[in-house]
Amino acid sequence: MIRDKVFRFNKAEVPRQAGEFARLRVIKGPDVGATFVVKESTFTVGRGETVDIILADPKSSRSHARIEFTHEGWMVSDLGSANGIFYSGEFVRKFKLKSGDHFTIGDSVLEFLMSRESDRALMAPVKENRDVERLDVALAQQKVKVKNISRPVTGVQKKKQEKRSPLLLVAVLLGVSAYLYPDEARPLLEDFGLGMVADFLPETPKSKNGKSKKAGKDAEKKDAEVRDVASLAPPTVSREVERTAEQHFALGFREYTAGNYLRAKEAFELALQVNPHHGRARYYLMHADHENHEEIRKIVESARIAKEFGRNRKAIGLYETAIRHLYYDRENPLYVECEAALKELKKMEAQ
Repeated sequence: MIRDKVFRFNKAEVPRQAGEFARLRVIKGPDVGATFVVKESTFTVGRGETVDIILADPKSSRSHARIEFTHEGWMVSDLGSANGIFYSGEFVRKFKLKSGDHFTIGDSVLEFLMSRESDRALMAPVKENRDVERLDVALAQQKVKVKNISRPVTGVQKKKQEKRSPLLLVAVLLGVSAYLYPDEARPLLEDFGLGMVADFLPETPKSKNGKSKKAGKDAEKKDAEVRDVASLAPPTVSREVERTAEQHFALGFREYTAGNYLRAKEAFELALQVNPHHGRARYYLMHADHENHEEIRKIVESARIAKEFGRNRKAIGLYETAIRHLYYDRENPLYVECEAALKELKKMEAQ
């Protein structure tokens, strides 16, 4: 039992309970297979200790969402979470919930059922995760298709290009080329019988060593390009991208200073996804990863000591905490150790 108004069952098929208002079933995530039976018309969901339904999902906020029955029906409201709520193919902050709907908090997919459903519906098997994902993708594609159909068609009028004489264009290009490169243009003009025009072209000034000043300027320009280091600088990003990355970094830094290194890592990683050149996010991500690993190592060490001295219940709690931290790194040897020790301790407690 989590609280008096919410009861948790570690199975999907749960008979109707006395005073039941609604229920949430976990289709995907760390709590997959669990059913939460609610006995009041308002309840909250998150990973903190103050909410009514506590999820083990580290990507959910401490107080993530509130679900309540209003005159419009059941409504879901986001409580200022970092990752929002995914519903019907898009992220939303508030929406109306119907029986049989599913929505996503963090990495957990939850299915909502109202108490007035028949016992057969309440006891029905949980939807497969792939079916839920397929429904979300299909709905998102349908929304895009509808938007494309409803978009008004506007005619594009091409501007009529003015016809210019090609001879005039050739003459202009030839004149510009002759002025910029008189030495190369003079023989060409003489070949076309325009020697008189060639006489009016400016002479290319010579330097003391006999080379033209233009050739010297070209050499200086080439040397400047070789010495130019501006091309080595990282590419600039737009203000909007920089602002978004900075918001994620600020959230990560707040979690880092509070000692929540796992959530700090997630925020720093988001900042780097938005702006890969965010140096401070990269720096603190490295330190948050190190601190998180050290914290997990200390938890596992405390669990080992508690197990050795026969304090099984404390050891179980510590091992469960370590597993929640390592949920996305199941290949880690510490995760394997914690899982094996937890099974052994629970078996001993059941005897």
